[in-house]
Amino acid sequence: MRNNKHRRVFSGLLILSAAVAVLILRLAWVQLIMKEQTVSGTKYTLAKMAEIQSERETVLDSGRGRLYDRKNEPLAGETIWTAAFFPQEEMAKKPVTKVVYEEAKPMQRLAEILGVSYEQLLNKRSSLKEPLLWPSSVGKGPLALSQTQAEEVSALGIDGVGVLPFARRYDGNSSGRQWLGYLSEATTNAGAKASPTGLRIPMTGTDGLEKTLEPLLQGVGHTEAYVQVDARGNRLPDSPIQVKAPGNPYFPLSLYTTIDKKLQEGIEELALKSGMKEGAVVVLDTGTGDIEAMVSLPFYNPEKISPQGGEWNNRALQAAVPGSIFKIVTAAAALEAGVTSADEPFYCSGQYEKYGLSCLTGKGHGPLTLAQGFAVSCNTVFAALAERLSGVQLQSTALALGLGRDISWQAEKTLGFPLLKPLSGEQKGTIFTTLLPDDKGARVQTAIGQRDVQVTPLQAANLIVTLLHGGEVRAPRILQRVTFANGQKLEELPGHLSPSSSGRISESTARQLLSMMRKVVTEGTGARLQSTHWPVAGKSGTAQTLVKGVARNNQWFIGYGPVDHPRYAVSVAVENVAPDSPHLAIKLFGQIFDLLSSSTEA
Repeated sequence: MRNNKHRRVFSGLLILSAAVAVLILRLAWVQLIMKEQTVSGTKYTLAKMAEIQSERETVLDSGRGRLYDRKNEPLAGETIWTAAFFPQEEMAKKPVTKVVYEEAKPMQRLAEILGVSYEQLLNKRSSLKEPLLWPSSVGKGPLALSQTQAEEVSALGIDGVGVLPFARRYDGNSSGRQWLGYLSEATTNAGAKASPTGLRIPMTGTDGLEKTLEPLLQGVGHTEAYVQVDARGNRLPDSPIQVKAPGNPYFPLSLYTTIDKKLQEGIEELALKSGMKEGAVVVLDTGTGDIEAMVSLPFYNPEKISPQGGEWNNRALQAAVPGSIFKIVTAAAALEAGVTSADEPFYCSGQYEKYGLSCLTGKGHGPLTLAQGFAVSCNTVFAALAERLSGVQLQSTALALGLGRDISWQAEKTLGFPLLKPLSGEQKGTIFTTLLPDDKGARVQTAIGQRDVQVTPLQAANLIVTLLHGGEVRAPRILQRVTFANGQKLEELPGHLSPSSSGRISESTARQLLSMMRKVVTEGTGARLQSTHWPVAGKSGTAQTLVKGVARNNQWFIGYGPVDHPRYAVSVAVENVAPDSPHLAIKLFGQIFDLLSSSTEA
């Protein structure tokens, strides 16, 4: 009997020992072997998942590269200060009434700083189980605090509330910076989540610089702020707010553009106040051909993209019917071919007998020279020139001046790209859709910028730079250098020419055209620009077009200033306005040059 009892006890101990041994082996397997295995459906190991489940974090920086203007002002990826709320310590460990009393005044002041009521702030904080960056009322990001506000919030000393730096991609406002582009969620493999918390959502550039420079802008990891919490989501006692970052001194990269942010903002404001609905403005540095401002309307918001709306399209890179600004090309072709001269006399009766062409004034200009005809934009003069030229001559001259082809800056085998071309969506435009047969009627309509002719606002501004460089076509540049996060230079991207297989026009022809453009202001269609602070020169244009079968006009004015020492080339294209509308492009051109003169002299 006793032996049976001993055997039962021994058997029980043996089974218990075996169970404990299995448990020990299992724990050892998990701790030593399985901890490095990836958990199904995530990209994290078992050990990392255990750590994450005991933390509550918020992302402060996706690690994406920054974009800056020419003066080091942030365009995308600006660092702001914001109020960060984390779960509180368990209230049971402190006298509740004492805590509420001690925090009442600081919380009231915090509510004032954040622009909410005291009750709203209390309700939001009391139910907090996850970290919160206090949201802005504009856009998707957190509220930006001024330096003074940030210091005051930190000094309030409220439990679980801190001030942290946040890398804000965009400011939540609409603008005319479609060249910047926007981000969208990147696709993941086999439906795998980016992170167990859903915070680290991978984003990728979908248009503009965000897309074309994606390989450079991709980050190497997120920067996060976190606290340790218990099973109920309460912050562990004496658990401070901690920050963890990739710790790579070289990333994220900083990409410096040629844009002048202040000028860009000023032109955006002028365009809105003018009542302009559709179109674009481009400002180029005449010395380098660099893009200092590029404004497209209607404005877009990179945080609220509507695929159907199309506001994200950059109209500065989209071709439109140019009208009489194309007479620059016609005059250049005629002067280069030797079939006319600036002082050749013509006569305008108001109606060109062929092809149903008339002058826009509705009456004749009478006797006038080529230079005078250019100034008043006489269709008769340019129709006569078209009949002396061939389609090939018009086409080749346009190509030589940078029209009908890509002109923006690009470089092969640069920064890891087979072909680095920062501006996306640039259209070539057209001169003729066909040169066969070489029809006189087609040439006449083309010579005044109608029929098949289409030009982008960027090409139009660069045409002016080309003339100022004696016929050399420069490639407009928007990206000038790339540096590492520590300031070390990665690559300098110098400007270059954009030569054509059609060659170039002569310096003599370029000088004559610039002189005639001055006459446009002193005695022609741009006379209202005589009151600008700087003396300017340019060419106006009004193109007839159709929008869904309804007659519309494109208004243009392109030019340069100051005349004696040109610093800027500007193109203004106001698209799809009613035919009887005042010429808004001329007015806006003058306002932009007054802005340029005041900002340069300030």
